[in-house]
Amino acid sequence: MDSTISRVLVLVVVLGVAAVLALLARRTRPHHPPVTIDNLDLPAGIVMFTSTDCPRCRDVLDIAKGVDAPLREITYELEGDLQRRAGVVGVPLTLVISGSGALIAQMPGRFSRRSLLRALGRAGL
Repeated sequence: MDSTISRVLVLVVVLGVAAVLALLARRTRPHHPPVTIDNLDLPAGIVMFTSTDCPRCRDVLDIAKGVDAPLREITYELEGDLQRRAGVVGVPLTLVISGSGALIAQMPGRFSRRSLLRALGRAGL
């Protein structure tokens, strides 16, 4: 009887650890290699790289439109060359650029309004 209880406890612990790891994996942000903004003449504020057939892009664009900051959308279908020169390999990709032209934040995929506001604060915008 004791070995059965031990096996059940081990199984419960293993399943619990697996569930926690699965939740953590879902919460990780997508990765995007660093972009290059030198010589691209991007404005201060929010710069979003999007595509017209990307539903996730619409979601993050709505978040960006809801904050009081300059916004520049660069759509792949209209400005694909600019996206390639910046090194963008996936959309949506949101950048926060300071008034001095420094890249403050690079946020691939979805993000919260709060994280965008924090990045804008660091940019002094």
